[in-house]
Amino acid sequence: MPFRLTNEGEYAVRLMVYLAGRDRDQLVSAREIAKNQNIPQRFLRTIVSQFVKIGFIDSFQGNGGGIRLADGAENRTLLEVIEVIEGPIYLNVCMQGEAACQFSRQCAVHLVWHEAQEAIQQILGRKKIKELAQVNFDLAASGLGIGSDSMCGIPVNTEKPEVTHGD
Repeated sequence: MPFRLTNEGEYAVRLMVYLAGRDRDQLVSAREIAKNQNIPQRFLRTIVSQFVKIGFIDSFQGNGGGIRLADGAENRTLLEVIEVIEGPIYLNVCMQGEAACQFSRQCAVHLVWHEAQEAIQQILGRKKIKELAQVNFDLAASGLGIGSDSMCGIPVNTEKPEVTHGD
């Protein structure tokens, strides 16, 4: 199936960018994330469960529990986050191989799809979650997007405008 970022994929990106903008020493409740990032609880639970299993997120149960980015997960790329939820990115059905398209070996358009797919994968593969969190904080600090629903990944309290993770 051709690639289209689903709501779940978008929510996963928002979650990771939000957590990357938080202090790793502080756990964040699912309720806070759902409210601040406008993510339905059912999607959030599913995404968190998947990300805990693969080591992107740490989860702590009980009183005072919550979630946080796993150590090193801030260096994950946008491509990695999206592909966990969506699976591999295929710009067109023919990019899935000969089983999906009988013309893939002798089609000029296939070459264009291949080039475009590689470009998308390269761009998404270069964008680290921590960099996106920093850009969001920079945008918020500059006054762009304040009070706007278009700002994803920004905690309500933006007093600390720097990502606190080391390289």
